[in-house]
Amino acid sequence: MSQSAYVAPDQVSSPKRNWKLLKVIDPGSENTGAVALGRWDDNPVLAMRWNGTEKNPLGNPQSRGLSTWFIVPDQYRDSIMSTFSADKQALAKAFLAR
Repeated sequence: MSQSAYVAPDQVSSPKRNWKLLKVIDPGSENTGAVALGRWDDNPVLAMRWNGTEKNPLGNPQSRGLSTWFIVPDQYRDSIMSTFSADKQALAKAFLAR
């Protein structure tokens, strides 16, 4: 059985019915976290995931064999965004204020 290749965060687009990836703010690297801006049911959101590895290429979360993002609850957004550079913080705040 062949192993799938590592799925980079900018390639994670599921669940397509609800989620639209707009920009990966912090891609992390293999086996670290990633943070992105996107739309969930057309609402601007901050999302996260744990990047996979060659042994676990889908990362976490995943659903039905597809890599997915999870939406960061509002009460944690500022804490996560405070780890971004000033320009990425400004971008995220402007996007999330829409």
